[in-house]
Amino acid sequence: MATSIASTETKTAPATQLGTVRPEGLWSKAGRRFLRHKLAMFGLAVMAILLLSAIAAPVLTPHSPIQQDLRNLRKPPSAQHLLGTDGLGRDILTRVLYGGRISLSVGLVSVTIAAVIGIIVGIIAGYYGGKTDMVLMRATDMVMTFPSLVIMITIAAALGPSIFNAMLIIGFLTWPAIARLVRGQFLTLRTQQFALAARSIGVSNWEIAFKHIFPNTISFITVAITFGVATAILMEASLSFLGLGVQAPTPSWGNMLRDAQGMNILEDMPWIWLPPGILIALAVLSINFIGDGLRDALDPRSYL
Repeated sequence: MATSIASTETKTAPATQLGTVRPEGLWSKAGRRFLRHKLAMFGLAVMAILLLSAIAAPVLTPHSPIQQDLRNLRKPPSAQHLLGTDGLGRDILTRVLYGGRISLSVGLVSVTIAAVIGIIVGIIAGYYGGKTDMVLMRATDMVMTFPSLVIMITIAAALGPSIFNAMLIIGFLTWPAIARLVRGQFLTLRTQQFALAARSIGVSNWEIAFKHIFPNTISFITVAITFGVATAILMEASLSFLGLGVQAPTPSWGNMLRDAQGMNILEDMPWIWLPPGILIALAVLSINFIGDGLRDALDPRSYL
């Protein structure tokens, strides 16, 4: 009898232990998939280096980003100036590091503005539908049909070039993509059983929209925002290159490229334009890799 009881306990023990194991959640699975995405990990590492370098710029370089040294104009890389100097004798490495602060900040802030506007417009249009959806989507389509660069130049010329205006311009021109994405998700999710059940028991429209439906769109919004940051960095570089974004002497990657205009600089002094150009390309490419990784990791079809 003792042997029988022992064998029974042995047989039932694994089942009991298995019963205590909790199933892995979707966010945990998404995290594991993202960590296995090699290009996304590369992009994340590059962006971490860029952000840390921009934050620690005063520690990494002893030079000032705006102080001129007329005795060292357009000097090639040396022990004193690792990436050389520009046309006013300013250290290129220092200006690249400090310029990263501006360019990355403009990208993040402008995308935040675009996300807030796009999410609100998309939720209202997608949840209520009908005439409300028609009016908001026609306004969205109208903004999307504007030639972005021409509108940016016009608004920047009217408001005046500055960092703050560059953030506002980029934010107010890039929200339609997020709005259309959120609207499409809400049109699909508002007819699902969980939304209908919440409405049938008297839950308010605000709670259904923001507490029940909106959490199911976060993965799509996250991917859209990630790609939006890359677009915003390119837009800021374009505005600054044209002299309508960040103004001198404050460095940004865009106005550093503007200062490198001229065939003699392009041909004979690559140290002036290569560093900001390479960093813009690296930042945009890395963010796109991160966005690809998030899109693959958060794709609900991959868990079917």
